[in-house]
Amino acid sequence: MKKTRFLCSVALLALGCLAFQCAAQSWPAKPVRLVVPFGTGGGVDLVSRALSRRLGDGWGHALVVENRPGAAATIGANLVATAAPDGYTLLLTNNALAISAGLYPSLPYNAATDLKPISTVISTPFVFTVPASLPASSIAEFLGLARSSSVPLTYSSSGIGSGPHLAMVLFTQSTGISLNHIPFKSVGLSIPDLIAGRIDAVLTTPLAAMPHVRSGKLRVLGVSSAARVPELAGIPTLIEAGIPAFDVETWYMVLGPGKLPAALAQKIQQDIAEALKDPAVARVMEGDGATLVGSTPAQAAELLSRDIARWSKVIREAGVKPSE
Repeated sequence: MKKTRFLCSVALLALGCLAFQCAAQSWPAKPVRLVVPFGTGGGVDLVSRALSRRLGDGWGHALVVENRPGAAATIGANLVATAAPDGYTLLLTNNALAISAGLYPSLPYNAATDLKPISTVISTPFVFTVPASLPASSIAEFLGLARSSSVPLTYSSSGIGSGPHLAMVLFTQSTGISLNHIPFKSVGLSIPDLIAGRIDAVLTTPLAAMPHVRSGKLRVLGVSSAARVPELAGIPTLIEAGIPAFDVETWYMVLGPGKLPAALAQKIQQDIAEALKDPAVARVMEGDGATLVGSTPAQAAELLSRDIARWSKVIREAGVKPSE
């Protein structure tokens, strides 16, 4: 009798797995909604448009981008977290998702359980950038200047709790120096003050910094990724500059509701990876100095988990508050 029940259970499990696989093979049967928790025109939105055209063509059904900005990207994330786990509502966001998990004490969703990572689409390093007039040509010289200055050096970011802000907080925690934070609405808005020497440093994208580096107005001292950036092969990583484990990048990730079937998540990931091979899509993605990724659901989940833990620790130890 027990053996019969066991065999029935195995059979039911196999039928369930087969049903999920069949559903994944027949999906999509209608347009898919891709929620972007930011306004139009930004980096995540541009990537979403490139993906939507390529994936929609492959699926035979439109991938409709829906911008739902607000509340530090949590409105759009919650919309997907509470959607039916059928693959017809997806999320494309950046590492603001991991930051919000530690920054806001009470969210309507749990990023670790209510959303299912499908694929990391791209990743982009920060470049540690200073004015050309600053007497520092390396990270070591910058640290020496910061420690010897009678007035704390300054840095800019795109606001309290943003990726550039917390990356610089991690930098100060890792080096033991003190810097004054000057938040802007975007890092780009702070570049004129950086060039003029009114701000001493910023962690920003290669796209924002390099035109001014080439013109001789700014200087890059290091990159935040674990490995050197091919386009900036002569610039050391911050790890090489003596800051252990400083591997920080901005990533863009596609996620679905937490109970999205694994077979369906795998199909969507494979389609994303194939879309990234399209030269037209790659040109858009790589325009910000980004690296194409197309990772598996397991790899994306590992990255999200790591960054939730990392930024929660940074936020807690620095006492960062969203209302600051």
